[in-house]
Amino acid sequence: MKRRICSYDMAAVPEDGYIVTDERGEIYLCNARCLCIWAVTLATKPGLSEELKARRLVLKVPAGEELVFESIAGLARWASSHALGTAE
Repeated sequence: MKRRICSYDMAAVPEDGYIVTDERGEIYLCNARCLCIWAVTLATKPGLSEELKARRLVLKVPAGEELVFESIAGLARWASSHALGTAE
């Protein structure tokens, strides 16, 4: 059985967690807070290569919808607004 562990909290991810997918694999995150911290930390990492900054990411949200982002900065902006409850 494959265990889904949150990349930020290092805890088991519930079925209604967040999943970020790129060409390398999947990243599991417990909630909007974990997603925000992970994405903003990566987006603002000094020396992050242009390849990693511009990689295409697919986010599966708890409602089952899939969102596509063309950069980590786009995902970080979306995650920040949703973690803070300011999303439109």
